[in-house]
Order: sequence, then C-alpha cells, then structure tokens
Amino acid sequence: MTEVITSHINTDFDGLAAMLAARHLYPQAEMVLPGSPERSLHNFFLHSCGYAYPFKRLKDIDLLAIKRLIVVDTRQESRIGPFAEVAARPEVEVIVYDHHPATGEDLKNVALVEVAEVGAVVSLMTEKLREKNITIPSDEATVMMIGLYEDTGSLTFKGTTGRDFQAAAWLLEQGGNLETVAEVINNPLDREQVSLLNDLLSSQRTIYPRGQKVVLVEASREHYISDVAMVVHRLRDIERLEVVIALLRLDDKIYLIGRSRSAALDMGRLLAHFGGGGHHYAAAAVTRKLTLIQCRERLFELLEKEVVPPLRAADLMTSPVLTITPATALDKAAELLTRYNINVLPVIDEKSSKLVGIISRQVVEKALYHGLKDLDVSEYMTTDYEPIAPNADLNQIKELIIGRNQRFLPVVDEQRAIIGAITRKDLLRALYDLEGQGVAGYEAGSDGPRKMRRKNVKGLLTESFPSELIMVFRQLGELADEFKVNLFLVGGVVRDLMLRRPNLDIDIVVEGDGIALARLYSERYCGRCHCHEPFRTAVLLTREGYKLDIASTRMEYYDAPASLPIVEKSSLKVDLYRRDFTINTLVVSLNRKNYGEMRDYFGAGRDLKEHSIRVLHNLSFVEDPTRIFRAIRFEQKFSFSIGRQTLHLINNAIKVGFVRRLSGFRILHELKLICAESDPLPIFFRISELKLWREIFPELKTQVKAQRRQARLMAAKEVVSWYEYLYLEEKLEVWRVYFLSFVGGLSAGQAHYCALRLGLDENAGQRFVSLRRRGIEAAAELGRLCGEGKIYRNSKLCACVADLPLEILLYIMAGHGNKRVKKALSNYITRLQFVEIEIDGHDLISAGLSPGPQFKEILNQIRDARLDGEVNNRQEELAMVDSLRVKCSD
Repeated sequence: MTEVITSHINTDFDGLAAMLAARHLYPQAEMVLPGSPERSLHNFFLHSCGYAYPFKRLKDIDLLAIKRLIVVDTRQESRIGPFAEVAARPEVEVIVYDHHPATGEDLKNVALVEVAEVGAVVSLMTEKLREKNITIPSDEATVMMIGLYEDTGSLTFKGTTGRDFQAAAWLLEQGGNLETVAEVINNPLDREQVSLLNDLLSSQRTIYPRGQKVVLVEASREHYISDVAMVVHRLRDIERLEVVIALLRLDDKIYLIGRSRSAALDMGRLLAHFGGGGHHYAAAAVTRKLTLIQCRERLFELLEKEVVPPLRAADLMTSPVLTITPATALDKAAELLTRYNINVLPVIDEKSSKLVGIISRQVVEKALYHGLKDLDVSEYMTTDYEPIAPNADLNQIKELIIGRNQRFLPVVDEQRAIIGAITRKDLLRALYDLEGQGVAGYEAGSDGPRKMRRKNVKGLLTESFPSELIMVFRQLGELADEFKVNLFLVGGVVRDLMLRRPNLDIDIVVEGDGIALARLYSERYCGRCHCHEPFRTAVLLTREGYKLDIASTRMEYYDAPASLPIVEKSSLKVDLYRRDFTINTLVVSLNRKNYGEMRDYFGAGRDLKEHSIRVLHNLSFVEDPTRIFRAIRFEQKFSFSIGRQTLHLINNAIKVGFVRRLSGFRILHELKLICAESDPLPIFFRISELKLWREIFPELKTQVKAQRRQARLMAAKEVVSWYEYLYLEEKLEVWRVYFLSFVGGLSAGQAHYCALRLGLDENAGQRFVSLRRRGIEAAAELGRLCGEGKIYRNSKLCACVADLPLEILLYIMAGHGNKRVKKALSNYITRLQFVEIEIDGHDLISAGLSPGPQFKEILNQIRDARLDGEVNNRQEELAMVDSLRVKCSD
C-alpha cells in the first residue's frame, strides 16, 4: 500500500514541520510537496540541510497507487493540487491534521480529522509525538521550531495558545537550535521586496466600515514576487496597523493578504469569499477571476457585512424583563424576587406600560422586616434612575452603571416602555470579553471563564450533519425570519458538535412561539408535529424522517426541592441559565443572517476544553436532584471530571436527603439512560463511590457489599454486550438485566421494595418478583440438567426456559457459575429457540388423523425430536407422524 504525506501548495515552514512530524507517525509514508514551496522554504532547501530529508518529487509518485493520504496544515480540496483527485477516490483513506477553521471547500469522506485551535499545526503534531513517546533528531526539532515560530510570529500573534508554548518547550528539549531559528525567521527583505514595501506604504487608504478602521494597500508587478505575506507583515508592524489588507497584482493573478488585530473582523472569514483561507488574524487568497479593481469593490461590500458592529445596549440587555405594577403588594414582590432569583423589579404603569420606577430586593426585605408587607411597592419604589435607549453605545452604558453607580439599567423604547435590562454582571462580562481581545467596543471571541463568546461553526455543521438535515435547519431559519424570532440549536447536540461526537438528538429553542413555528413548518414542508402546550414544546417529525424537539425559551421555578418545574416564558439567556451544566448551554443560530454563529454565555467552551462538569448555580441539585445522575453519566461518558464546587454541591444534596424525595419514575428514567450507554459500569461504580444507592433505596435494610454488586453488574455487562453483538431482532430492555443483577443478592421482599421504589405499581412489582423467582428456579433446574458429566437433551433445555423473557435468560447467564449452563443458554438464544418443524395440522389430517387436542401433542413431540436431532427434514417428520399414528391406533 502506498502512503503519502503532503501539505498545501506554496508550502510554508509550518507545513514542512508538520510533514516531518507525520513521517514519525506514519513511517511507511513518502513525503511529497504538492507544488512549489514558498521562497524562504526553497532557500532553506538550497542552503541548509533541507535535502537531507527524504522528500519525493511529485512526478516520481504513481498517484493511482496511493491508498492512504495524510494531509497536514490544510483541509481545503483546492489547496492540495493533484492530490485532490486522489482524495476523491473512495478507496483512499484520507487523514487530516489542521489548525484552520472549517470551510465549505473542505475534503469530503475523510477517515480521520484532527483539528486543534492552535497557532501552528506543528503544535498539534508534537502533541501526537509526545502521546506515543516518540523522540526526534535535533535537526528536525529545529525545523519544527522554525515552522512554529513562523506561524505564531515567534509566539506573539493573537492566535498563539498555551499549547504552542508547550510545543516550543518540548522541541527545545529535543535539541532545537534557537540561533538557527532566528537566522531563518529574521530573513531580511531583498531589493524587490523593499521596492514593493515602499509602494505599499505610499498607497495606504483608510476606510471605516461599521466604525472599524481598515487600511487598504495596493501594488502591481508584471512578475511574481515571493514571500509577499512577509512584506505585508512588515508593513503592519512599521505602521502599527490594527487591520491591513493588501491587494497585489503579480503577473496574471490577484493576491489578497490580510492581517487583523481586531476582534471585530475575522480575516479568515472575509477572504474565504475569495476562495482563500486562514485564521481570524491572518489569511490570504489568490484569484484569476477578478481584476484588482473588482477585488477592491468586492472588499468594500464584504467589509460592511463582515465587520462586527460596536456593542449596543440591545446586544447586552436581557429580554423580556419580569415587571410588576405600582399596586403590587410588597410581600408579592418579595415572592417574585425569590422565585426567579433576581435582585430588581421594574415597575410599570398598568394602562400605558410605561416604566415608572424600580424596586430592589434590599428595599423589599427591609420593608418586610418593618412589617410593611401589605403596602404597595409604589410607596417605596425608586424613581431616581436613568433609563437608556436600545442603540446606546458601551460608553453610555459604562457611564450610568459605573460612573453613576446605577446597578440596574432599564432599556426603554421611544414610548418609555421597558424592552430589556442591563445589570452590572452583563457589563462586566462584556468588558472582560473585550479586554481579552484588546479591543474597545466590539463583541469578542476568545476563550475565558464565564463570558459570552461568538464563533462561527457553519463549516462544522456541514461536516457533522446529513445534507437533508442541514436543509431542514435552513428551512426553519427562513421561517424564523418570517416570524421575526431568533432560532437556535441548543443543548447536547451543540456540545457533541464541539466534541466531534455524532448526535442526531436535535433540540431547538425559539425566542418566541415555538409551537406556532413547528406547526407552520409541518404545514409548509409536509411534516408532522405533536404539541405540549403546558411546557411550550413541540416534537416535529420531518418528511425526511428526522425528529426535532422544539421549545420556546422559558424559565422554570420549583415550588419545592425535587419537584417538577413550573414553566413561564423568558429570554434566551434566562432559558440557558435554567439548564443543568455549563457544557449544555452552547447555542448555534439558525437564522439566515447569523447562520452557524455559536454563542457561549456561561463559559461552556472553557469547560469543554478543561473536560469539566460544572453547574450554573449553587441550588441546581436542590431544585432537581436527578442532575446528580446526569453529572455522573456525563463525567464517565466523556471522560470528564466533576468540578470541585459541583462535587461539593452533590455531596451536600445527598447529605441533606434530596435524592430520597425523588419519585421512582424520575429515578428509573435516569437509570434507563445510564443503562443505554455503551459502558454503564463506570457510572454504576461512581454511584457506589458517592454512596448514592442507599439514597435511592433508603429503606433497604441489607446493603449488598459493593464488591459483590460490582461483580454482578460486570457479569451483566458481559452478557448484554454479547447479545448486542448478535444483532438479533428481539429487542432487549437492557435496564432490566442490570436491575435483576443489582437485586440478585436480595430477598424477594427486598427485591419487591426496590421495584416499587423505581415507580413500578403493585401489580408490576409482583410480576417482577414472580419472574425473578422463576428465573432463580430455572437456574437451579439448568444446574441439575447440565451438571458435570451429564448429557442433556435440547428438548429438555427448551422446556425449562421457553416461556422466560429474554432479560431473565441473560440474567441467568450472567449469574450462573456453571459454564455448561451458560453455553446451553447461548445455544438456546442463538439457535434452538428458532427451530421450527416443516409440517403442520394439514399434514396430520392428510395422514388420516382427526383434528383434536392430540394435534398439539404430536406437533410438540415432533419439534422435540427435531431439537434433539432425531428428525432433520420434512420426510423424516412425516415418517414420525406415521409412527405416532400407528401407536395411537394401537
């Protein structure tokens, strides 16, 4: 099998470094450049040890013989030259290592994609080398350091991460030579490049799309000049420009090179419109289709769309806002403040809906302390406040909240009706976000704890979901635009999207009437929907066969710990705040304008990166103790860790006894979800570790030792896995096998109690105990039948177990110590239960027998004979009928 490692056309040092690293991971592969490298890399090959590396020329490779293609530093089909045709062949295994954002031009049918948000792809490759404990020669370490330093601006660019620094440290340990790195990286400009730099400096033109300063530079040459990206980079540093875009006509091509230090402009996304690629802070594109003037005009249009506008009050505010009227009693106001966990209530005129005041939790609590609970809030509400318009900028917001110490900022329309509110927390989150980007007044996108982050994952959506489902998303987004509501993918499907895990359990949330949207979609696109008005939810079934759960944004409150929630309408942020864990609060916009924009309000990105399970507030497990089971399930399923504070809250909820208040139905639902996982054993063991079993079954006097319980559950896992690999048609209720194994060491009365505790009614509980008893009796009978040295008949085996459910049979297999019994049950499940005879009652009549009860007896005898191998075909069965008929006549 021919294996090839390659990179992008005009390979740079990062691409070369990644290829060298990949050669250690795939030692049988040949390294081949898809085209001419950059001039700096070409010079490196000429004047250094570059030719010491075993690169093959493209013309020496039989492209048709390639069976595995490893692509590094790109995943765009258009950037790998002739290897694009190789990658398109279905028999070729394509493996990609990259650090660029996804695009619509990415390679399809890729067997393995490793993408990391790092400054240089060689950082990802060194991680792979370290995982496999591979060491590298010092000269290769030096080349890899050159690639790392070139792509990260000597570890100074905005896109540089801690992982890049770790890679640099490891390469230094491997013998990387920093002096050589400096000689190559600090290569001086030649005469042509200096001339080009002068032309670019004199051509500067400044524009302000949506308030962002952008400098455009242009130049033309009748021939190609190498390393023009380095020239543009020098220009940016000389002029200290935040955003610069160079338009260069070299020979018959137009080169667009962009550099951005601003979070307001994603350069990679901008130049992707020209077929280019790159990162937020650096990107490039090449085109023959447009002239320089056409490129310039197209840039003007795109900049007006791509530049993120400055933050306004409407961007920061929470909406809708819970309000009260002046006649509301103070004790009622106190109840609302506690129920919804808020600190301020706006007061509006009942007739005009105008804002007339605000009242804080502090004022209400003091009034109640003084016995004023029956008075109206109008008596003590504050009227000395300053509202703000929705288009007010960040400076105005800062002046009111910080300068005037106004903790709660109402956002009102022209009629002074309240449309939203901004708190100190909203402002702090925005300022922290902007500070992390080093940009004033713009929405940001860097990682960090508990801040709103935006990131476009449109390419990832296309990669991860079937094209038919993507079309459904688009159609729903168009309907949402018609309704003038915001529409988002939400919850576990977005979490798994970011973890690159398949998930078609689609949850969608609507900032508006979700039921109306689902009904309209089903009417327009021939779907079906089932609505649940009390919870403002609908299940949408599309004609393509996909099931989508659609809900209106809502808030929930609990009348008592462990009770089911009461639902009311809310904003998106409030809706997300009610969810179980931060990692489930990511949303992706499906509206046409912002399609694919992911929003992170509560630091979910950080927790996914740190592999942490964290709750959003400290009463989370008090309000819903079933979240304890979900925390454990997610922890083990994703190999995450429960955060220290979250673990403390779990232990506290267990200690106080909130799990005991849960209904059996809700506990059983969580246990079924656990049993549905591919490997539930680590989850069960963690439940034991946290001493949760005694909370689930508090009246269970005899607690089975943990080691015995674990042994039974492990045996159950083995038989369940065995059965699932058979792919038989009979569906297995997996949870029953695990539950039977769990109560295996208990008495009948204790098993009955456990069944009732999980929500089974009295009759169902009695049936469970009866089946369990029959299983125990059958196990004993099988032990006698299959004892050491005994030869048993298949018909006897079938008579013993034929009327037992599949779950009981697997329970016996899991718990029986006799290997002959296990083998016998395996034979029954896989073969004997499907044995059928070829004759029926009509054949008995044809043989001269009269219909009657003896027909069943005769057919059973023939089946027993078939099971025991005494008859093997229809003729032998008919012969046995004649024999039985003669006996009957005698």
